[in-house]
Amino acid sequence: MSEPLIDIRRLVKYYPVRGGVFRRHVADVKAVDGVDLAIQRGECLGLVGESGCGKTTLGKTLLRLHEATSGRIYYNQPAPQVEEVERLLASERDGDRAAAWARLKDMDITRLGRSNLRKLRQRMNIVFQDPSNSLNPRMLIRDIVAEPLVAQHLIKARDVEKKVLDLLHVVGMGAGHLKRYPHEFSGGQRQRIAIARALATSPEFILMDEPTSALDVSVQAQILNLLKNLQRDFHLTYLFVTHHLLVVKYTSDRIAVMYLGKIVELARTAEIFQRSLHPYTKALLSAIPIPDPDSKRERIILSGDVPNPVNPPKACRFHPRCPFVQERCREMEPLLEDAGSGHAVACHRWREL
Repeated sequence: MSEPLIDIRRLVKYYPVRGGVFRRHVADVKAVDGVDLAIQRGECLGLVGESGCGKTTLGKTLLRLHEATSGRIYYNQPAPQVEEVERLLASERDGDRAAAWARLKDMDITRLGRSNLRKLRQRMNIVFQDPSNSLNPRMLIRDIVAEPLVAQHLIKARDVEKKVLDLLHVVGMGAGHLKRYPHEFSGGQRQRIAIARALATSPEFILMDEPTSALDVSVQAQILNLLKNLQRDFHLTYLFVTHHLLVVKYTSDRIAVMYLGKIVELARTAEIFQRSLHPYTKALLSAIPIPDPDSKRERIILSGDVPNPVNPPKACRFHPRCPFVQERCREMEPLLEDAGSGHAVACHRWREL
């Protein structure tokens, strides 16, 4: 693996809950709670889990669409410098910690000033889940795709239409689509337009926020093939957020499984499907339908629903639903530990399962 393009350390994102006449802060929705994750340059990392587990919040916090509560996000920083800053932060000496915080102003996405953040917007982009909502219905396709270029002052006015046309050709559309509105296109075509807009500033990293979940199955396949081709041709790095395991099996190099704000398992895609270690991952995989009526496979039915993120379970967050729960699972939180060959899992019993 190459050096990480994005290195996330202890990332936390809480949303305040306010109540009473004076709207006092009474609790927090713990959407992302202490995530450590590295995204390698040039890879597609799939992020999966049930609805409400914090997948989209994590992705949008990476892009500063949501402000992080705490933690650090290093973008395109040399690994030795990152480790040095982390060492200084962990030091007991006030001078070391002060030096680390001073360096973080230029290294950590969560602390970038307006000018540096504006430059970062050129290198990181997003494709939203529903193109019907992410495309302005009052703008022509030409203006929608050109908007990032104009906002970032990356192109002269006389060159805009040619650049937009080149981007549309890349995603399989043409000149006849320039002067039409989003409502005149199918769902798949609208998502192609959204992808063209995401490519406009020549980014290195793109967050794919369930880009195919609102599309028909046949159109999903076309979009997934397009995304794989674009990743190869433009040397892109993806974070692919979805709840569909077969989609990430096709697109992703590695898969991170998220449950209630925490990463519970991380491994290469083949390893997840052949040798998953966490009970939650096993349950997700058992729910994948098999297109064979004669095939028999044991379904793992989890009891109850995902707990309320305002008041998550103590210790292991999965223990109220886990079929293999033990007393230590209720008393001590499992850390994400190395299980060999780049496979990491957060479970007290993974060696026994």
